[in-house]
Amino acid sequence: MTSELKSLIEHIGAKSRQLHQSLVTERERVRSMTDEINRLNAEVSEYQNQKKTMEEELQSLNSELNQAREQVQVTPVSANGVEIDVLVKEIDFCIQQLKIANE
Repeated sequence: MTSELKSLIEHIGAKSRQLHQSLVTERERVRSMTDEINRLNAEVSEYQNQKKTMEEELQSLNSELNQAREQVQVTPVSANGVEIDVLVKEIDFCIQQLKIANE
């Protein structure tokens, strides 16, 4: 064989080894990226589950709040003197009862 042919064969062999090493490196990089994607997908799934749980809890709390609001009866304050006198008498009575209880 001529030296030129040997040189060409060695060059092709070196290039082949270089390409093989590049392939191995890229496969490792792809595996690493795939692992990272899987980890991130699992994390996203966990956050979605937490979000769903929180939304359900929020809906439940809003429902309870609405029920509580419906149960609260707001009576408008009347300027009627009779109602005010009745309330004052009730308050005086309660104060007297507290004084008696504390003696």
